[in-house]
Amino acid sequence: MDTMSESKEYWEGYYSSHRDPAGESPFARFVSGFLKPGDSLYELGCGNGRDSVYFAERGVNVRAFDQCDTEIAYLNGEKANDHLAFEAGDFTALGYRDQVGCIYSRFTLHSVALEEERRTLKWSFDTLKEGGMMFIEIRSVLDDLCGQGEQVGENEFVTTHYRRFVTFESFVQRVEEAGFSILYQQEAKGLAPYGDDDPVVIRIVGVRR
Repeated sequence: MDTMSESKEYWEGYYSSHRDPAGESPFARFVSGFLKPGDSLYELGCGNGRDSVYFAERGVNVRAFDQCDTEIAYLNGEKANDHLAFEAGDFTALGYRDQVGCIYSRFTLHSVALEEERRTLKWSFDTLKEGGMMFIEIRSVLDDLCGQGEQVGENEFVTTHYRRFVTFESFVQRVEEAGFSILYQQEAKGLAPYGDDDPVVIRIVGVRR
């Protein structure tokens, strides 16, 4: 089973009917407290751009990546401006990029396999300026969804799409192994409610020292 290709197909279908940004996430509001106008930020897996639009409205210079080509083309036509650009691409394989002050990953690292997560963390560290910050929100193994659907690996399940749930201690360790110092860490419910869903998520702010 090619879980990544099937997940891409799922998200392309989802965004075809949820095209326009509809308000920022609670995580974006949390992260905004660390940002100031003029900061540079890459978003890894922007979906319909809700958080990228929010950051750009606050004067942050944002380049947002997502593999859903059709949605990215729409966003570039409707939402791009002097502070905001969208680019189609696999966020786990972006190659060399100009260094930025911030990298933002909300609900994206649990959508890829462990090897791709490690690669993305290392790329992010290398792509941040000294003192730059990476903001991560990811699903925990304590989430009620963990265990639902078809199991395809350790803590990896497919329902409508692929998810890989992570343990708090091991994920923090992998972030540190990529080179980051941990500025903030939390694992809790109540951080990312969506309708009737209130998942247990992990929030990390890592700094390149």
